[in-house]
Amino acid sequence: MNLKTPLLIFISLLSLSGCGGTYHAYYETIKIALEEPQNASMNLEGVQNSTIDVMSVTRGERPTAIMALAYLENGQHKWVSGDDAMLIMENGRIVRTIGLGRDLIYTANRSEDPLKQLPGELSNKAWDFSLDWNNDEYGYPVTSQLDEPQVTQLNILTKQLDTLLYIEKLRYEAPSNYVRTQHEWNNYYWFEKTTGTLIKSKQTLSPLSEPIEMIYLSRIARLDL
Repeated sequence: MNLKTPLLIFISLLSLSGCGGTYHAYYETIKIALEEPQNASMNLEGVQNSTIDVMSVTRGERPTAIMALAYLENGQHKWVSGDDAMLIMENGRIVRTIGLGRDLIYTANRSEDPLKQLPGELSNKAWDFSLDWNNDEYGYPVTSQLDEPQVTQLNILTKQLDTLLYIEKLRYEAPSNYVRTQHEWNNYYWFEKTTGTLIKSKQTLSPLSEPIEMIYLSRIARLDL
């Protein structure tokens, strides 16, 4: 189902009611989310003037899109886009997706995710968890191992950023009756070195998924460097 029609109806209702407080913030969020995603970009001034948090997202070979933070609920950040997608994240990890076709519907054992300890010294670099997918694919086990960070530099929104890059090595331990051509892949997480802020990540949800690169534009704009 295309999400744009109900969202546009919702925007119209909010306009008639005056859009106060929380509703106004959500209205602004949806307006940005519905913008044309082709070749989308924002400069530093545009990000600073935004009333809600935004990030740029590149999925596979598709054009870069802008996603807006629609909700912050129970420790989860829920980002929406104009192409009917939602990314639901905890501590910087995508734990659920909506509108990607093959959607991740559940990530198990999230309390043990070592990303909760980053940046900093990891007490546990290894993590075992499982993933549920739509189309009745449940309980696929994954093992994760984080390497020691590398010092790297990024240039984003005219800012020179010193970062700690953590590389996560994952292995998909699929059941023997499910054919996989590849079982291993990497995720990448960039934390600004001084503040410890996660400013960029590149995550692949499974060997069959396209990588999703996310740059947290609003977080970078707020850095006082």
